[in-house]
Amino acid sequence: MQITKDDPSSTSALDLSEIRARIATFLDRKTCVSCMRVSRDWFKDFAPSVWHTIDFDVDDRDDHAFSRFLDKYGSFISEVRNITHISDLRSIQHHKVNALKSIQVRRTGDHHQARLSDLLLRCSGSILALEIRYPVPVPNSWTRQKEQPGNYVRVADIIATSSFSSSTDNRLTTRCGNCLVILKLEFACLTREAFSTLLRGSPSLDKLTLKRVVIVGHKSSVPLYRGSNLRYLSASLNQIYAMDVDDEDAPSLLLHFPLLKEWNISWMDQPCHWPTGPVREDFSTCCPDLKTINFEKEGCELTSNLLINSFQNVETCTLISENLTPATALGLIAHQATLTSVTVKGIKEDSTWTQWFHMIPRLCTKLQILSLVSFKFDTKTLDTFKWGCKGLQVLRVRFQDLDDDWEIEGCLKQLCDWRRFGGGALTPHKNNMNAETRVCQFLFQFKSLRTVWLGTKDCYLPPLYESRA
Repeated sequence: MQITKDDPSSTSALDLSEIRARIATFLDRKTCVSCMRVSRDWFKDFAPSVWHTIDFDVDDRDDHAFSRFLDKYGSFISEVRNITHISDLRSIQHHKVNALKSIQVRRTGDHHQARLSDLLLRCSGSILALEIRYPVPVPNSWTRQKEQPGNYVRVADIIATSSFSSSTDNRLTTRCGNCLVILKLEFACLTREAFSTLLRGSPSLDKLTLKRVVIVGHKSSVPLYRGSNLRYLSASLNQIYAMDVDDEDAPSLLLHFPLLKEWNISWMDQPCHWPTGPVREDFSTCCPDLKTINFEKEGCELTSNLLINSFQNVETCTLISENLTPATALGLIAHQATLTSVTVKGIKEDSTWTQWFHMIPRLCTKLQILSLVSFKFDTKTLDTFKWGCKGLQVLRVRFQDLDDDWEIEGCLKQLCDWRRFGGGALTPHKNNMNAETRVCQFLFQFKSLRTVWLGTKDCYLPPLYESRA
């Protein structure tokens, strides 16, 4: 296609700025640079895709040349990654860099603070995602972390309730809170009151990640902020219930998040001050909408304990294969009335407990997504365990005697043919069936099935013949 400059009389779609800006998101940097040279209008639409991101771990820069670059393209920069050194902060201290949407900082000392404060204030009206990793304490302990002044969060910098509309505009504009949607803090310290202030000043905050964050100074006389709109939380169990090891009476952080829908439990560490025996904490009292749980780390006993005693009416659950035990299976079955999705990540060759995991699709009748790639089901016993989840839509499992790629492809092809032609090729002689046909007949009973994985790749099934108009 020949590229021409804008013509007022032209009716080409490329004459529309919105179309050009959309196309730019699909092009590589070299192509965008070529398009920038067509005209001033094209330059404005394609330049943001070229200079969208600065990564200080990747991009080489000469300070003088970088300053000239910012003079020309600084207003197009939306994301800055891996700010590590004071020179990184100094280099982007430019009046044109005033509309960043995403900032990632790895602090190494107190000397970062002043320039970081300037950057956050300058871009307070545009930042949607902020990640700050504070220095790892030496020695690496919670006590030492609390003793390091450089690890304490300056909440005022993040919520920045007032700012200038631009670095060249002297008119002061006042707003309540920031625009943050995503916040991640690592090795940080702050008081409980400051944490409440941070949440109050971030009304749009939707996703929060806490990793080794110490929250100190809880006082019962200071009311907790319980109006956060947060829906997605990533934090360890210890982080939520023992955010300060020296204060056993501090209430759970879940009290701040009444609208929480999903909790990614990043580490399975039982809080040190919890009583021994089954966990009796009912998370639904403070988070009634918490229905999606992701267990990222190993902790079989604690996982089953939480599923049975703490979580209520779980709809979606993700586990790792190391946590697969009969007790975990029972924990999942405890939510059979509401469970719609079960995903197990990783491979576990031990098939000792496979029969326990037949119980999940047998009893959890509302399952729509089942991903149990960790075990291989015996094709000869498929009729023994009657699966009750007839509304299954996505299935990712493996079967014994169906190991080779060509066998799997043959089985899936046969299943697709049966669905296209109404299952006319079915044979009633089960004793004479090979593994491919047995699996195919087993899968054919799930009329709503749309996606199947048997060990190679996802297969998207055609609709059933009888469902066609």
